[in-house]
Amino acid sequence: MSEIKYVENRTYEKIDGKIYLMARPSLNHVTISANIWKIFSRFLAGKVCKAYIEPDVFLDDDNNFVPDVIIVCDKSKRKGKGIYGAPDLVAEVLSPSTAKIDLADKKAAYEKHGVKEYWIIDPVSKAISVYHLEAGLLNLNNVYFHKTEEEKESLPDDDLKSLAPEFNVSFFDDLAVKLEEIFEELE
Repeated sequence: MSEIKYVENRTYEKIDGKIYLMARPSLNHVTISANIWKIFSRFLAGKVCKAYIEPDVFLDDDNNFVPDVIIVCDKSKRKGKGIYGAPDLVAEVLSPSTAKIDLADKKAAYEKHGVKEYWIIDPVSKAISVYHLEAGLLNLNNVYFHKTEEEKESLPDDDLKSLAPEFNVSFFDDLAVKLEEIFEELE
């Protein structure tokens, strides 16, 4: 990898060498990102792994992203201006303008560079799709849906049984992520 240039106050991402302008996120997008970061930061306090919100991530010369939230456990990847190499976990909150890119192009780049776990959060359906890296591929592990108590009342019993209130990060057995915490305080 050649010397990657850092650009102050960057408003774009570079995916497979192509530049994509970034729109500012909605309030719900920012709230979900902050909620996830708080959960991770609380759990990681005093540990080697660290959580970051909207960091510059440089996978290689052609792939420079600003993911919503990441966890990085390899200290050597943390270099003043950003993360150089694959994070261990990436969480992306969908926006109408970025959904296709997050679900296809960025997922492929994360997979290629060895991201262990990739979350796609849909603020509209309040769903989290969790992908795990297995044999070099980011495979869908599960989709978790958050429903309010009022929404649960109208669901059939089979759907209620399939709702999980929390799930674990694949490489932290003791980090249970509660869906209620991720989607709290949305507008």
